[in-house]
Amino acid sequence: MSTIKDKVVVITGSTRGFGFANAESMLEAGATVAITGRSQKAVEGALSRLQPKGRVSGFVMDVREEDQVYKLVEDVIQEFGHIDIWVNNAGYSNAAGMMLDMNPQDALDMFMSNDLGVLQCTQAIMRYMLPQKQGMLVNIYGNGSFLRPASPTGLYGATKAWITSFTRSLATELKGSGIQILGFSPGMMTTDMLTSPRVVGEKARKQMENFGFVLRFLGKPAEAAAKQLVKAIGSQRKDFVEIQMFKPWTPLFGLIRVGWENLTKTGKTPEFAITYEPAYEYREEGEKWTGKQVDREISTQVNK
Repeated sequence: MSTIKDKVVVITGSTRGFGFANAESMLEAGATVAITGRSQKAVEGALSRLQPKGRVSGFVMDVREEDQVYKLVEDVIQEFGHIDIWVNNAGYSNAAGMMLDMNPQDALDMFMSNDLGVLQCTQAIMRYMLPQKQGMLVNIYGNGSFLRPASPTGLYGATKAWITSFTRSLATELKGSGIQILGFSPGMMTTDMLTSPRVVGEKARKQMENFGFVLRFLGKPAEAAAKQLVKAIGSQRKDFVEIQMFKPWTPLFGLIRVGWENLTKTGKTPEFAITYEPAYEYREEGEKWTGKQVDREISTQVNK
């Protein structure tokens, strides 16, 4: 029997994508789940699909807002009595593009959600868990977490590299405290973040020419990674563990699978829609650099 059964699990950013898949898998394993999203509409929509699967509640919360994070901890404890597992899942990639082509505001937006959000959530839940001398923190890694080049999603990769460094440092600082920490890298998943990318600049556009093929042989449903995360949580015994779903042999196995699907005519390229935008540039107004983006022509490529 999974040790996640009857545990109270909080999953940030869980109204869609990998977070939603996590909530489903946790509920199926017998956990009590608290989901979060930025809007009431998103939370209610997710709850309507999750409630038939088990005990679940939803909370409107933005990880960028410190007060909202601390209130969430209080609200969940008030409703369920305690918190056993906290999953820092909230985060996103708002664009793909070469580093020098990206709008600095995009970098700031991703850092605020992906990194500052993780810091604030961790500080809030540790204030509760440390006095209890028990609990588990799960941080979701991603492309860039293991310090390999992540172009054309280099800025997103940099935020995930931050999370890895943060998680490893935290694990060292909390060793022997009774808190377990898991860094989990789910690999490439066919969530809307990946199937509806915004691509900036001509160089990134050229790199995305074979996106459909890459998505087909490397992309997997979020549900598959979510089930593996539930197993990892249920089986963890050490203070700190890192798990990477993308293995050195993953591309080879993906190519073999696609070859077999082509031979048997059983597979197809996942649907996706790419929005293309020109590279970011500063606009000079008089002698002052305003940092505003030039007018852009936007085009969209749809594959069905």
